[in-house]
Amino acid sequence: MGRVKQYVTLIRPYGILFLGFMPVFGALCNGEFNLLHLLVLLGIGLLAHIFTFVQNDYYDVEVDRRSKYVEGRPLITGGVPRRHALILFLSSFILSLGLALVFLFSLRSLLFLLIAYLLMTLYNRYSKRLPGMEFVLGLGVLSYGLFGGYTVSDTLSPLVIIISLIGFFQWVFSVGISANLKDVESDAQLGIRTTPILFGVRAANTQLKKTTVFFIYAYGIKIFHLFVALLPFLLGYTSIMMAGLPIPLLSYVLIAGVLVFTTYKILSTSLERRDMMLRYEGVHEGFALLLFPIVLLGFLIEHTGILPPLLLIILLVIWPLISLRTLFGKTLIPLE
Repeated sequence: MGRVKQYVTLIRPYGILFLGFMPVFGALCNGEFNLLHLLVLLGIGLLAHIFTFVQNDYYDVEVDRRSKYVEGRPLITGGVPRRHALILFLSSFILSLGLALVFLFSLRSLLFLLIAYLLMTLYNRYSKRLPGMEFVLGLGVLSYGLFGGYTVSDTLSPLVIIISLIGFFQWVFSVGISANLKDVESDAQLGIRTTPILFGVRAANTQLKKTTVFFIYAYGIKIFHLFVALLPFLLGYTSIMMAGLPIPLLSYVLIAGVLVFTTYKILSTSLERRDMMLRYEGVHEGFALLLFPIVLLGFLIEHTGILPPLLLIILLVIWPLISLRTLFGKTLIPLE
């Protein structure tokens, strides 16, 4: 059972639904409501997550070996042999292509699926060598959303592009700012120039010294993220009303408030409280994922009824909590 847990830990199941649902949201926004079609897209999205995160650990194993924070990762401890990781992410790639070819084939959708995998691979291969690679990763996430839309039609609804951009900005923030910020000290020692370091952030004892330009950049990304998420309401693609009350809009405001608060906490927490920074990042990413069904709530209710979107929201809340509790116990803190 311990060996199985090592492989599950390598996959990072607690975050699997973000990429997992990107093609699904793309297809929904382009008018696809066939359950089989959506389930196949979910399968491809889950495989995309496995590909991305296992490949990331595969390429970063030597860098991770020199970090005290991730020394318990399966590829570092030997719990999962490196060649098994290679087989796992290549198998995920091949299986996802097979699903796309058999169930959802169109030249344009296949092209964007391949583009997404290429961008993910470029990020994983060069993120420790070049600054700003989170934008390549974000474009990969965006491409998964467009892939989902193109499985429905060769013409994309503007809503597909908007929903894909929400994913783009969130991943640019979560990787380029959140993930890189907590690793500034070790990255600087290894000579890795991530975006925070490029903007002058440095570690001084237990504190992170941040520049004004970094704060402007970080909050600017988050403002763009929240503004794009507001566009479906502003442009009339989905209603702010539910049962005669502005429930979707109020839910958006609540989530936006949590995201701004956790952004502040991520940027202000000291290195000696790195565990708390990870908690804030986890809360931030969880609520960022909830933005998708919330901004689409009126749209989804109109086409599917109220039960499916409510069940989706419940799934997006409980799955990360159950996964983290199973893997890491009461701390709920992953090896990041």
